[in-house]
Amino acid sequence: MKFHNLIGLLLLAWVAFSCQKPVEYPIEPRIEYQGFTYLFNPDSTFSGEGVIVFSYTDGDGDLGLDDSDTTYPFGFHDAYYYNMVIDYMKYENGEFVKTPLLSPHVPTSPADTLVLYDTVTFNARFKRLRDSEDPKAISGTMEYKLTVQNPLSPNDTIKFEIHIVDRALHVSNAIQTEAIFTNPTMK
Repeated sequence: MKFHNLIGLLLLAWVAFSCQKPVEYPIEPRIEYQGFTYLFNPDSTFSGEGVIVFSYTDGDGDLGLDDSDTTYPFGFHDAYYYNMVIDYMKYENGEFVKTPLLSPHVPTSPADTLVLYDTVTFNARFKRLRDSEDPKAISGTMEYKLTVQNPLSPNDTIKFEIHIVDRALHVSNAIQTEAIFTNPTMK
């Protein structure tokens, strides 16, 4: 009788596990903001940097790029070179406005008197999250470290707006951080 109970129990366990559906997500990536943390140096001074954390899901698991992904549409001058797009938003006149950041050109000789400004980007390329090409739903959490202090405007209130793109060029929803003070010691 014990043998029949064991067989019945094993059969019941097999049925229960085989009936579970695999996790399904849309093939477009989805992200959800989890938080932001300021980074401080060992002497408790603000490092000027912080970490943004967000979770992601993707129904076919094609998130991330290889180092070899350098031709169209992922080439350096192509629209999808970056698979994480981050916009800097500055608080101005009661609202957050997308603002390009500029960095000054540093003269390299006494004859170099032209002061140019170049746009700074927070955009990034993140590595493949799966080795396989087989479609499989994935989920997880990403952490991204970035500079939050703007030397040209050191005491601002800002936000970052983020979206990601998969290898099939599906664009995720956009998320925003909470208000971030670029100099937290002056809060």
